[in-house]
Amino acid sequence: MKNSPALLILYALMANATDGAPSQMTLDPGSLNADNAGSTRVWQEQLQQKANVNSNGVILKGYDVVAYFTQHQAIKGTARYQTTYKQAIYYFSSPTDLAAFKEHPSKYVPQYGGYCAYHLSRNKLTDSDPVDFLIYKDKLYICSDAEGAKAFRSNIDENIRKADDYWVPLSRAQGQPFHEFGPR
Repeated sequence: MKNSPALLILYALMANATDGAPSQMTLDPGSLNADNAGSTRVWQEQLQQKANVNSNGVILKGYDVVAYFTQHQAIKGTARYQTTYKQAIYYFSSPTDLAAFKEHPSKYVPQYGGYCAYHLSRNKLTDSDPVDFLIYKDKLYICSDAEGAKAFRSNIDENIRKADDYWVPLSRAQGQPFHEFGPR
């Protein structure tokens, strides 16, 4: 049990947390030491949720996920229009966007729980910047910066395949269905 992949991933996430906020880490169970288990609760909670949320549980730093699809831009939402979906709080910029999300939430959720899609395709779990996004095949991908979004687009199908491959072990580590927030 001490060397199970699920525990090794959990230990890596806890050991690499800084200041309670996600930054960047390599998901390499082979390099982990079980003695690195820290008491970083934020990473544990985020691992359980599979969502890149702030300390208040808000995903994408409060940006409106529906606006990415309808207005093709990153628009900040407000706590006035909010809902909770799969343990993450979503903010919206209008009651219309909130209603659209409530009708079909899985259509709008960001892939990989809102973590950087590009870095995940490189085996790293990294915070994202909600203004650096792309929509591909009706899925929302968030990246950590413009360069990451450009690199992710450059070979998008292969990058998605790689990110999916790394996201699945995270899903297994949590004992939850695969891709709760991710593709397919």
